[in-house]
Amino acid sequence: MVGLGWGFVTAVSATAQGPVETVKNFSDFAQIDLSQLPGGDVLVARDALMNFPNGISGQTCFAVPQPAEDTAKRLQTWDPSLHSDLKVYAFRPLHVPCELTDFQSLDLRSGQYPIRWLLDKTVASTSARSELNLARDEAGKLAACTPKRMDPQKVAACWATLLYDRATRFQQKGLAGIPPYELGGESAAPATQVETMLLERPEVIHEFAALLKKIGLFEKQGTVPTLTPFYYWTLIDADHHGTLNLGAVYRLPVNDHYQLADFGYYVSGNYFSSITLYEVWPVEAGGKSGALVWRGDYFAAPTLAFTKGTERIAYGALMLQDIKKEIHFFQNDLKTKR
Repeated sequence: MVGLGWGFVTAVSATAQGPVETVKNFSDFAQIDLSQLPGGDVLVARDALMNFPNGISGQTCFAVPQPAEDTAKRLQTWDPSLHSDLKVYAFRPLHVPCELTDFQSLDLRSGQYPIRWLLDKTVASTSARSELNLARDEAGKLAACTPKRMDPQKVAACWATLLYDRATRFQQKGLAGIPPYELGGESAAPATQVETMLLERPEVIHEFAALLKKIGLFEKQGTVPTLTPFYYWTLIDADHHGTLNLGAVYRLPVNDHYQLADFGYYVSGNYFSSITLYEVWPVEAGGKSGALVWRGDYFAAPTLAFTKGTERIAYGALMLQDIKKEIHFFQNDLKTKR
């Protein structure tokens, strides 16, 4: 699809052996043939089924003909909404500190089914019941704010206030500022969901230890991140459900390479939280600089608890299919400087 023509068909330089061996040591890729990657190929590895019933994960590996530093910077701020096939209706960066006007472009005036679903579930929310991953007081405020008659602009304004409040608390307090979702008498904390998934991959935790610590994961409660991320919000179609997300992308230089973590600390429905980890290594071939990228995706979704065996495997396959599509668009954007 991308046709990068990067000249890896000849011998790989000695400097590339370090990254390859490192990735093989902590990932599920037993073999990585760099000669397959410059044309836009994406290696995939579906992780073993998790013991955590809500969790699912997958790994990918790909290359781009850009220096590692430039690739890491682009990964941190890349806008997927430029590609309609990815079903991202909106992608917007947030100021630091966050401003309510950061959310003023949220538009729910659409006849598309996923947006109508979000509107319907918003109007149906009460302080006692909501399907939109809210704390009880948030659900009450949303119910009080939302008119009984459908008014998409008013609903969007109500959501803007709620998202602004969550984003502000996260910027100020980190993980300690994330109120847990309250679901039928039970609670689910996004950070705890992410930590539980990663605990099943100790080799990944070890590789990303410095970055995870700076985010505040696996640290004592109340730890404030020591690394300022790129903050953003999105509106996406997640399995035909309009879904609002708040996220933060952290980037850390580690010796000669880079690590990133895209942490979804609020999701309005369909799943609880997610984290995508990247390791970006410099490689060289044919006198040209490029980057080798390992990517690990971890999603926590309540519906996964009701899937078993082949059905869970099918979910994983669909997830990796979507991730590959996203990576191809990213590769193409790098090529065209988009």
